[in-house]
Amino acid sequence: MNKLINFTKHPFFTGSMTMLVGLNIFNAGQFFYHLLAARILGKAYYGDLAAILSIIGEIGIVHLAIGMTIIRFIASEKKEITVNNYIKWFSWWSILVGGVIGILAFIASPLIIKFLNITQPAAIYLLGPALFVSLIVSVGRSILQGLLKFDKYVLSMMAELGVRILLTVVLTALGYAVFGAMSAIVLGTLFSIFVIKFFVGAHLKGIKGARPKIQPLFKYAVPVFIQGLALTSMYTVDVLMVKHFFPPDKAGLYAAMGILGRTVFYGAAPIVGVMFPLISKRYARGERYYNIFFLSAILIGLASALIVGFYWLFPNFAILALYGSDFLEGASFLWLISLFMALVSISNLFVQFYLSIGKTVIVWPVVIASGLQAILIWFIHPDLLTVIKLSILSSALLVAVLLAYFPFHARSSSKQ
Repeated sequence: MNKLINFTKHPFFTGSMTMLVGLNIFNAGQFFYHLLAARILGKAYYGDLAAILSIIGEIGIVHLAIGMTIIRFIASEKKEITVNNYIKWFSWWSILVGGVIGILAFIASPLIIKFLNITQPAAIYLLGPALFVSLIVSVGRSILQGLLKFDKYVLSMMAELGVRILLTVVLTALGYAVFGAMSAIVLGTLFSIFVIKFFVGAHLKGIKGARPKIQPLFKYAVPVFIQGLALTSMYTVDVLMVKHFFPPDKAGLYAAMGILGRTVFYGAAPIVGVMFPLISKRYARGERYYNIFFLSAILIGLASALIVGFYWLFPNFAILALYGSDFLEGASFLWLISLFMALVSISNLFVQFYLSIGKTVIVWPVVIASGLQAILIWFIHPDLLTVIKLSILSSALLVAVLLAYFPFHARSSSKQ
């Protein structure tokens, strides 16, 4: 009984429960947002929105690289004064980098419109502002994760989602379609910036100290960026290529099934999000950490099996309940998309574990797998089912390599 009580007080349990409950509520809200958008916009316009969001996901790799670097350096730092200085500098850099990305996206907007066959071009010009505010928010949330303030992290996401859904309903009802949905994303993210600033305000007081050494940050951030780009590409490049090669209705159908399939990834994300800073902290202090990884693997494996099984047995129920009869054509391959996302989730678990203990060499198998997927889909895409099968093949090979590396990593690690 005492062991059970102690376990419930463990940071991994409390953090995981906070993230699991909070982020699943958030993800449910995300689904509601996508379902709402799909029903209001229809297949063609929703295909536009899904393609734009896929671009945000790809560019979001910069967020991931910066975010994981922030989490690792803050979580493993013992001195509060150094932590506060990190936070000040990271916050300032997020504004500068976000501004550059936003400007580049605005300049590239005409090319994006042409490549993706966007039916409402004006919406693309909100991509730049969306990327700017989203990077600032991403850095703020990474700071909260590094500080192990998981409850504040979740609240910031809830605030953004609430504003986004409300404004999506209002603006699309007024006839702004994809432009309205994108405006809701920008304004919801902007609101979240103020919420995060409230939570980290105490750490931002005073002037910035000496600038942190850039070399250690870049040495870690660059491989993280590379793996993030490759891993995110695995569950976004298929959407973009389907949008490019297939008719709007088919692209919208595939995007909708992809959103359902990503429940596997969304369900695993909170567990990985708690695991990463905790293992980073323990590894830096020479404490045991494998138990946290194994528990994370068990939880993600069980969650993945349940979701894939549900979509295999009851695809029509899921589609009718969430999208309606217009999307029933996707029932035949829904479980395959969820299987693909389960493999991506398992890959992500291993990659984040290796990165939390500084094993950055693991990025290269991810790069090769994502490149293989993109090349295969580019040259072989007779139908949607083939696209999914090629994605499954690429992700399964990646899982096999990451699993094979585990005993070699264990031999080379002196800290356990």
